[in-house]
Formats: sequence, structure tokens, C-alpha cells
Amino acid sequence: MNRWRGVVWRCLAAAVLAAGLGGCGLLLRAPQVPMATLTLPLSPTDRSQTLIVFMPGAQEVPQDIVREGFVAQVRARGIDADVVIADAHLGYFHNGSFEQRLHDDVVRPARAQGYRSIWMAGISLGGFGALRYARAHPEEVAGIIALAPYVAPRQDLQEVWHAGGLQRWQPDAPLNPSQHERALLLWLKGHADPAQARPPLYMGYGETDRLQPFMPPLMAGILPPDRLLSAPGGHDWAPWKVMWADALERVPLPRVRPAATR
Repeated sequence: MNRWRGVVWRCLAAAVLAAGLGGCGLLLRAPQVPMATLTLPLSPTDRSQTLIVFMPGAQEVPQDIVREGFVAQVRARGIDADVVIADAHLGYFHNGSFEQRLHDDVVRPARAQGYRSIWMAGISLGGFGALRYARAHPEEVAGIIALAPYVAPRQDLQEVWHAGGLQRWQPDAPLNPSQHERALLLWLKGHADPAQARPPLYMGYGETDRLQPFMPPLMAGILPPDRLLSAPGGHDWAPWKVMWADALERVPLPRVRPAATR
């Protein structure tokens, strides 16, 4: 399992948005319109005012997130939020429709249903999606929980590392519209600037995740310590679940009042 995840992670980090994904051994599914979702309300009769939009990793489907207990952890903490798991798979990134489909098929209908606060969350590719959507539509996002997210190709992370971290890094040329990862790095850099409004971000990696060595210098001075998560393990379920539980204790999500009747 860990060896297979390592192969997938190397391919994903090298070419998640490139055309030649076949060599990674990933099944590139055709995007659906509308994007499929798995909706898990807190109550069968009442709607919460808060929605958590969760996105799986490149190898996962929405049912895996339920099976691994991510929704159960939300419920165990008495968080007053409905959950929708979006099937935002690689196909949407491959054809460039991810932001539009998530906005049109998930977020816009949620607003129409009356949700006032929408949190983006995801693991691996899903964490990348949560970050990308928040960059494209910051006004729609109350906060982000990104667990082991793909952020940029290794060569870009090395460039940032050699510059001394995001605070010191500047791209050496103007970005073109296809440079999504470098644009995301600039957006992350903006979290350190109080003049640039950003949704609160909680981000973490397993202590032996292959990208974790880049993270301390990458995010140094960008996020406060209480928004940086970590757990023993690599790019796998065990650290993801530990960090998710940790994040749920830290984030300012509403709790159900004991006396409330839903």
C-alpha cells in the first residue's frame, strides 16, 4: 500500500495537470456534469447553516471518506455542520473544469439552499482542490483544511526552498494562465500579508510524507503554528485521520448546543 501510494504521489506531483497521466497508472475518469456528490446532513429534517465540502485524494472516492471515519469524526465532536463529499477526481483537473464544476454544481446550489458558511477540506489531490477553489473564489470560503495537499511540482518547491521559503520567494517571470501551481504558491505567500484577505487555512503533512521536508521552510512565517498540522506516518490514511481529528479541535466550526433540538 505505501509503495503504491509512493508511485502515485510521485506521478501526481510531477504531472497532475499534464496530459500524459497514463504512465502513472491512474484511472483518468471522465468528468461528469454535474459533478457527483455524496451528501451527509447532520439532521434528516433540518439544515445546518454550515457546510463542509470534502474532496478525496486521487485514488479515493467519496464512499472511502465515509468508510475511513472522517464524517464520523465530525459527528463525534458535535460539530453543527452538514457534509458533502464531492467526487472531484483527476478528470476535472485534466480538462480544466475543476473550479467551474465545483462552483456551479456544489457551492452555488449550497448557497441557494441557505448555507451561510462553507468550509473546503480535502486530502492529497483533494487538498490541492480545496486550495485552488479558495484561491479562485475566496469570497465563498469560510476556511480551508488541506491535509497532505499537492501544492506544486518538486522543481518549484526546490526553487522556493533555495529562496529561503515563500516569504522570500518571487517568481522569476510573470505567470501565464496555465501555471496554476506557481499561482497557488503566490496565493499561499499572501497568507503572511495582513493586507491580503485570505480564508483561514489549516494545513498539514505526515512526518514521513515525501513532501514534508519542504513544508517547514515553505510555510515558515506564512501560517501561525496552531494552523500547521502533523502526525506520524507518510502519505496514507493513518496520519490523515489524526490530522483531521486535530484540525476539527482547532477550527472555529459551530457546535451543537446540548439543549438544542434538531
